[in-house]
Order: sequence, then C-alpha cells, then structure tokens
Amino acid sequence: MKVFAYPRVSTDEQADKGNSLIEQKERIAAYCRAMGWDDPIFFIEDGYSAKNLNRPHLTEMLQRIKNEPGPGIVITTKLDRLSRKLVDILNLNEYFNKYGYNYVSATEGFDTSTPAGRLVLQMLGMVAEFERERISERVRDNMTSIVTNSKRVVSRPCFGYNVIDKKMLVNLEESLIVKEMAEWAIEGKGPREIAKRLNARGIKTKEGNAWHDKIVRELLQRETLIGEFVYNKTYRKDSKTITRDPSEWITVKDHHDPIIDKKDFEKIQRIFIGRKTVGRHISNETYLLSGLLICSHCGSKMNGKMNRSFSKKLNRENLHYQYLCDGYLKKATCFHHFVRRDEIEELIMMRIEELASKGTGKLKLVVSKPTNPKDDIAQLKAKLEKIDKKMQKQLDAYNEDLISAHDLKLASEKAKSERAVLTQLLNESSDDKQKKDEAQLQVRAKKSLKDIISGDRLKAKQEIRKLIESITITDGEKLNIIWRG
Repeated sequence: MKVFAYPRVSTDEQADKGNSLIEQKERIAAYCRAMGWDDPIFFIEDGYSAKNLNRPHLTEMLQRIKNEPGPGIVITTKLDRLSRKLVDILNLNEYFNKYGYNYVSATEGFDTSTPAGRLVLQMLGMVAEFERERISERVRDNMTSIVTNSKRVVSRPCFGYNVIDKKMLVNLEESLIVKEMAEWAIEGKGPREIAKRLNARGIKTKEGNAWHDKIVRELLQRETLIGEFVYNKTYRKDSKTITRDPSEWITVKDHHDPIIDKKDFEKIQRIFIGRKTVGRHISNETYLLSGLLICSHCGSKMNGKMNRSFSKKLNRENLHYQYLCDGYLKKATCFHHFVRRDEIEELIMMRIEELASKGTGKLKLVVSKPTNPKDDIAQLKAKLEKIDKKMQKQLDAYNEDLISAHDLKLASEKAKSERAVLTQLLNESSDDKQKKDEAQLQVRAKKSLKDIISGDRLKAKQEIRKLIESITITDGEKLNIIWRG
C-alpha cells in the first residue's frame, strides 16, 4: 500500500519545537513502521504557510495521487500541516477519497477510513480555522494601530523607495526613473510603451524582472508616490488580489517624501481612466479564438484587438480585427506580429468541418479524462508492479528457506499468467483508448458544427472551446491544433 507523507513548515515555524522538518519526518517514519506500512514517500514543503493550497510539493503529491490511484495513505504529523482552512481540508480529503486514499494524522490519532475519524477531522478543522482567523484579526488590529499612530512601514517598498529602519526613504536613482515614467504618461505614452522604453534601457523592476504594462500601471497608480501610505487597500482571496471599498482604506497623509506632484498624479489617473474607456477592446465574444491562440515565438496568448485606420480615398474609417501577441502588446518581450481574425477563424472552422465529415486522421489529441477511469492505464500498470513485488517477496522467502522450490514454481507460474493477462489488457487499453477518443471527438464535432456555423458568435466560441485545447501559430501561417480528447 502506497504511503505519501507531507511534512511542512512555514518560515516562522522553522525553529518551533516539534514542527521542524526533521522531527516531522522521524515521527511519520516511526508511525509507518509501527503500523506495518511501506516506507513513506516524502513530499517536503519548506517555507510555505497553510493559508492556501498554492504549494509546489502539495501540488506534486496531488498529481501523483491522481496518476497512481489507491488504495493508499496520506499522512501528516498534524492536521494543520495539511491546511488551516476547513474548506481546504474537506476538499483535500474529498480528493484523496476520490482516488482511493485515506488521510491519517500521526499525532492526533485518527484516520478518515472510519466515521469517527471523519467526525474528528471536521471538528479539528473548525478549530484550526478559528485559530487562524483569530491570529489574522490580532495581526490586522496591531498593524492598523501601527499605521495610524506612527510612520513605521509595514509593507514592502515600491519602485522609487527603500525601507531603512522601518522608514520609507526615497531611492534617488529609482526616483528619477519614476519621474521620467510620469512625464511619459502625461505626454500620452501608454503603459506598454513605457514598459518597452524601460526594457530597452535595461532597467529592471524592484524584483529584478522585466517591465510590462500591468506593473507600470500599478506603480503609477500608487498613492505612495505622492507621500501617502495606504493600508488595508487590498486582500487576498483564492490566489486573487481583491481591492476593498475605499471607505475601508487607512490612509496616512504626509507619511514620507513624495516623488511626483499630486496634480501630476491626478492627471495620470484621469489619462489612465480615459484610455480604459476609449481603448477598451471589443467584447471577447467578437473573437472566437481568444485564449486559444498561442504565439510560438514567446509562448504568450494571442488575443483579439481592433485597430482603426482612415481611408482618404474612400473618405471613411476602416476597422481591422486581429489577434495580436500579448508578449508584444503587454510585456514588450516579443516582436510585432498578428493574424487577421476572419482568416484564422475561417481556417479553424474548415478544420472542424473536415473533422466532422472525415474523422480525426492524424489530428493530435489532448486527453483530459480517461475513457474508463475504473480500469485505466495507470491502474493496469500499478497491478503489474504489485505482481512484481509479490514475486520478489516469494524469491526472498525461498532464499531464506521459508518456502520450497515447488511453492516458488507455483507462485512463479501464477504470476507469469497474471502478468500476461494484464500486459495484453494494457496494450488493448492503449489502442482502444486512442480509437475511442478519436471517435468521440468526431461525434462531438458533428454535434457542435451547427452552432459553430450558425452565425451566433457567442455560441460558436463556446462550442469551439469544447473541441480545441490550444492553437499554436507561427508567423501567422503555420498552425498546430491540439484537440480535446
């Protein structure tokens, strides 16, 4: 039986007694020996908190569980090593159960294979979440008091400033660049053009990365640049940054020296708002392939954009619908290239019509779900590995004179027979799965074709996404379509 162990420490817990990675590993290993389980496979998370599930080794373990269905065990020393949020704990355990794994807490004495264990799990999860919310509330109240009653800095500095002795001080070299950025913005240069100029001069962000339009916009919208310190402006939820209502912000004026004038700052905000209104792209429904097209040169998405031109000869304005590389448009990290919307969309529709009428041929498939989850390739391979392990145990028993040569021969013949059956099933499963995926894709293409060519662009966009995973395009000509299986 597979045992996946998950030790975790956050940065603040490194020195806590009982929470170190070494102690967690020792406790888990001892528990597994006492239970007579196989040696655990460790997924060690160093320096990540339990506030959310965005942790690299947790993600790796979840993918391994999906690829290697149980029976199996997921073990931690304590429940809070897994998460401090009840909803995350319950979701993780639902995921474990889906793939045949039970969860065990080594020091809290329960496992989810029993009703009592599931009840205790929910109760402890509620306590862990309550404790986290209480700690967060105390920290928030403390930070609010610090911000309102002193000029101490409780956040990282933005570009243009350094924090020295908990005070926000102007970084002379960076401040000159910020002033130049503000001048460009007032002159009418957009965030993308500003990012392009900075990158061309080899100037890096505070984190040492290349500039792109979002970073430029966010910097020039920060009240920090006019000497104000704003706390409680945003919060994180499900890996997203949410802006609170302005009435909840805590603003300290004259907190530190400004870099740009307040009038210039307000002028920049008006310009940005105007650009957002005038330059807003036409709704995504106009572009059937937004999010699907990928630039082969830089790997960025290619999204729809409308450009205008005026024909003096015809005395009229012309509209040009295109898919433009985001690497060029937003990050200034790719060269200017595009593909005309109508041409690429017509070509994709033709490919779908061919698929519906002639079948898959040599189309490349991306299989998002196994054809038969209960008897898929991964499970067959796991069964083969299990037979090999059993045979190895028989050999070990024979070498230790625990079984006779006759018993070993019988076991070997049985294993050989079972292996032959599973190997045949594995080969058939691979071939059948490919054929089934191709047949199902053709059926779905036939079903979707009516909506795709109906003229209703919203319906067409939705149906195309059911058939296509991605489209990589090179120089506006060469296409590589990855179809959903």
